[in-house]
Amino acid sequence: MKQDIICPGPLTEEALTQAVETFLMEVRPGRERLYDYYRSQQPVPKGEAVRGRPNNLLRIPFPRYITEVHTGYFLGLPPTLDFPREADAAAYAGLSASLGLDHLLFDVARDASVCGVGFVLVWLERSGLHACRCDPLTCFCIRSGGAGSPLVGTVRMFQSPGGSTGGILYQPGCQRLFALDGHRVILDEPEESLFRGMPLIPFANNCQGDGDFELVTDLVDAYNLLLSGAMDDMQSVANAFLALYGMLGTTQGDIDEANRTRVLSLAEGGRAEFVVKDLNHEALGQLETNLRRSILQLSMTPDLSDDSFAGTASGVALQYKLWGIEQVRSAKERSFTPSLYALLDSLSGGLSTLGAPADLTSGRPTFYKNLPRDQAAQAETLLSLSPVLSRRTILEHLPWVTDPEEELRRIEKEEQK
Repeated sequence: MKQDIICPGPLTEEALTQAVETFLMEVRPGRERLYDYYRSQQPVPKGEAVRGRPNNLLRIPFPRYITEVHTGYFLGLPPTLDFPREADAAAYAGLSASLGLDHLLFDVARDASVCGVGFVLVWLERSGLHACRCDPLTCFCIRSGGAGSPLVGTVRMFQSPGGSTGGILYQPGCQRLFALDGHRVILDEPEESLFRGMPLIPFANNCQGDGDFELVTDLVDAYNLLLSGAMDDMQSVANAFLALYGMLGTTQGDIDEANRTRVLSLAEGGRAEFVVKDLNHEALGQLETNLRRSILQLSMTPDLSDDSFAGTASGVALQYKLWGIEQVRSAKERSFTPSLYALLDSLSGGLSTLGAPADLTSGRPTFYKNLPRDQAAQAETLLSLSPVLSRRTILEHLPWVTDPEEELRRIEKEEQK
């Protein structure tokens, strides 16, 4: 992934110093720029404003729209895990509730949508097992080589209460604190980790490490520039100039008197008119439409204001409209799944340390598309297929059944009674 830092040799102080410098000078500025777009705080490239002219700086939040639509479509409905053993399923259900895993995974997926990668940190305390989202502006990954090379370490940086900068290097089986002395990293002695894998786990948005709107930021700049300039022109129209023809002897006193009485006294053959800037609203509207369509089309984002989403279009027509975002969702799922298993492995290690062993990596994840559903029609279709489908399959596909196993147990109890 393009945001990973390559370190072909052992992670010595010199190698980590180089990695930290690369992150601070190259990787983090790119992520900060993308977060500025997401928060609508990016610059508007208008150049130097003319003195006395309006200078509107409009920022349309297209990046936020793109991120929320893609993340909602991917994880708006949280994934479920199917475990072969009931004990593992119960352990995961308890952890998911206590750690808020559904919310956590959604937040990490949003980070990945913005800047290409998100991070989850898992740790143990006396109170139990914990997990939280880590800011991508403070975390990075280190690999031993290019694409496909194993992950040899992850780093989380922070500022100590005294104001100095430091961090933690996480590696399989151990972790090491470090401090920045000027531009040089000073590593502490390694501490044994209570986890099998690395507690700081990266979640990639796709195999390239691109954010969902990263490739259309130039088009977003052009859209903001267009609307800002159009608003400047609209305000300039209000500041129209009065042109007097054949009135060379007009004084400031004559102008003040005309403003007071609202009457102009013109010489023979003289005339007056306002000089305004002609605006081609049709051309501006067409350019705005083309830019908006290009931003959404190239980011594979459906335009929800399109008439095709009004509820009257056929299912095939909607599938064509959603074809682009479906390709993005598939890429997200392929990149998200290995990281989800790494998270489950770390959680399993934490449970083993606490004396409650469970194999959470045996779960098979299922992701769902977050789309409006005709639940009545779906239920009717499933029930009509009951002669050829198992009861479990029908329950798994009913939208209001969240735990098919529990539902089957309830059915069995009712039948026994």
